[in-house]
Amino acid sequence: MPKQTLIFIPLFLLFLVSCTKEDRKEVKQTIDSASQKLGHELDTIINTKLDNDSLFNNAPVESMGGSTLKSREFRSALNDIFDKYEDIKEELSDDDSSGTITSAEEFNNVLKNTIAYAPARDMDNTWKLWLSSSEKIIRDLISSKTLLEQRKRFAELTLSMEDLVKNFGLDKRTIYKLTCTALADRTFWLTDSKDLSNPFTGKDKTNGRDEKCVIVINSWKFE
Repeated sequence: MPKQTLIFIPLFLLFLVSCTKEDRKEVKQTIDSASQKLGHELDTIINTKLDNDSLFNNAPVESMGGSTLKSREFRSALNDIFDKYEDIKEELSDDDSSGTITSAEEFNNVLKNTIAYAPARDMDNTWKLWLSSSEKIIRDLISSKTLLEQRKRFAELTLSMEDLVKNFGLDKRTIYKLTCTALADRTFWLTDSKDLSNPFTGKDKTNGRDEKCVIVINSWKFE
């Protein structure tokens, strides 16, 4: 038990002893009310988590493998790229424009590092074309000044990352493709966590743009 709790308990008991009967009754009512509120909030959190799990668990899944994918060593390096893509997604979900640029710069650095240590045999023309296209997208994202511009570039980056996932593969990951039905342009994003945060709406929950609008379209499982 934390030290602060050990100190609090005897002080609380002393307080109860020194209180009048009416005071103690009021304190008890306050505690009961707080407990009920906490219980309700806990139930909400648990039910939301179960709903999210169901949404992801019921999504179509493609098991990825075979000779068409890159080597496991190379796919492990691509995991690092996907992690940085996730960081950009999280910053946009938080409406953090400066954080988005920082994460985009880190994404760009990881691309360069991948070239430096990934197996040369895996860096064929298909990979070089993907890399060239993605480098341009990430440069445009870094130079974007507003969240609106950044989200447009992120939509382009998502298409590029979907190509990476399907054509080159990742290592021991399950990737989910999501969209929000409340958005007319049907923008998509990818994630490897059962998280419904929306990089295209951020904290804007108006016009049905809350978690209830999010659906999982597809998923890819890599062993």
